[in-house]
Amino acid sequence: MTTADFALGSPPQRKPFIRTATAIVWLVALAAFLAVAQHVINAGFLRRDIEALLEGEAWRTGGWLSQLVLVLVSFLHDVALEQTVLSLTAAVFAGLSFGILYDRLRLNGWAIVGTIAMLAALGVHAHVLYAITASSRGFPLYFALAAIIPAIRQMEKVGDVQSTIGLGLLMPLVLLAGPLTTPLILPLALGAALADPDGRRDPRAFVAMLLVALIPALIVAIGVVGFVAQSGLGVELVLLPYIATYGALQMGDVVASMGAMFTFAPVAVVPILYCVWPNLPEKRHVWSALAVIALPLYLAVARTIFTTPMEPFVPAIALLAAFISWLCVVRLPFPLRALALLTLVLAAALSWTQTGIWDDPAWKAALFDLPMFSNLMLRPGV
Repeated sequence: MTTADFALGSPPQRKPFIRTATAIVWLVALAAFLAVAQHVINAGFLRRDIEALLEGEAWRTGGWLSQLVLVLVSFLHDVALEQTVLSLTAAVFAGLSFGILYDRLRLNGWAIVGTIAMLAALGVHAHVLYAITASSRGFPLYFALAAIIPAIRQMEKVGDVQSTIGLGLLMPLVLLAGPLTTPLILPLALGAALADPDGRRDPRAFVAMLLVALIPALIVAIGVVGFVAQSGLGVELVLLPYIATYGALQMGDVVASMGAMFTFAPVAVVPILYCVWPNLPEKRHVWSALAVIALPLYLAVARTIFTTPMEPFVPAIALLAAFISWLCVVRLPFPLRALALLTLVLAAALSWTQTGIWDDPAWKAALFDLPMFSNLMLRPGV
């Protein structure tokens, strides 16, 4: 906009609400995911979250947000319709997420080819497809970690009250994601309070920043409990996931769980190299890079210590969500970008080949429409 334009009274150009390329990516991803999900349903596969709902176990194994979605879906009283609604919901959110990722990666300097290749590698990952077409109860967890990483980076970069408020507003998502993510609220809030320069010097400022980060989650928790109590559903419905998770400890194979995470998501090498890479194109922010690995690593360890039906691939998908979100806010030199793409492609390949760590033959049979499954109806008992 030149001085002459202002003199002539030309209206300033407004940025479009959504870029055309972003809308195209969203629509293509939505159509692809929805087609795959409907194909799996038509092959006779019963979604695992619907299966848990029918068996009465969904209230023990999911987070509050997952419970809410399943409660609403259960009012349909038709298994086929419930499956379709869940698949449509998962496909819409996944497609929208891919559109946002495309937009953010392009704004952060990624080329069109590299961006599309990243999204394609993420989209064909076996466990990403499984989360959309078979069991979507982990979606709130993935979205929580994907949202937290940019907030941590902003807090690390600026460290002011506004960034602390931004992180605090995301805490309810961490709370609603599930019992295993709830304990993360306190250390994240402590980190937010310590990131503020005044918080490190003045105990009163530290307490104020801590409350700013904690209060949104406390308000949501009180609201959820109060709503359930007033609706007559019973407060025990809210407490069941926590009782089931923390009611007893178990000594699982921590090394195997961590191995599964890094096998299905070897992208962790990129944030590690970023912390020591010379001549970065921007100021180095180590804490947010380490958080990309630390948060999913906590899930990989916690799932073996506490009683939870969390599948071995869930921490890996959480790592992929945190990683791709981190790529949207960090500027990497070309070698690290190339390595990021290569490791994501490797992750997609390993997710299909390393069946000894985790596998669901019935889902794969429905996905590829194998003869052994093509004529089956819903599994017995439905």
